[in-house]
Amino acid sequence: MKYKNFHTMARVFEILAWLMGIGVFAFSLLAGFQAGGANVILGIIMGVVGGFLGFAFLYAFAQFIYVFLDIERNTRRTLRALLEEVETEEVETEEEVKAEKGE
Repeated sequence: MKYKNFHTMARVFEILAWLMGIGVFAFSLLAGFQAGGANVILGIIMGVVGGFLGFAFLYAFAQFIYVFLDIERNTRRTLRALLEEVETEEVETEEEVKAEKGE
């Protein structure tokens, strides 16, 4: 597997996304309940929105890294398959030329 560090970093961003989403939500709930009154509702709303946005951006970045890694892997596979096909065609062409010459 090539680019192991990118796989590791993508995994780290996924974990950070979950930690941030849960952490921001919990922190805002605590802050809202400590403030009391109408701030509880505001704290809950801010926690849900902030936690979700933080989670979404970090998780999307991790998936973005995975997409580029998949593109790289698929490009290598395609190149390998094309090279094998070209080599096979060259061998067949050489055999056809020899057959036509009567060798």
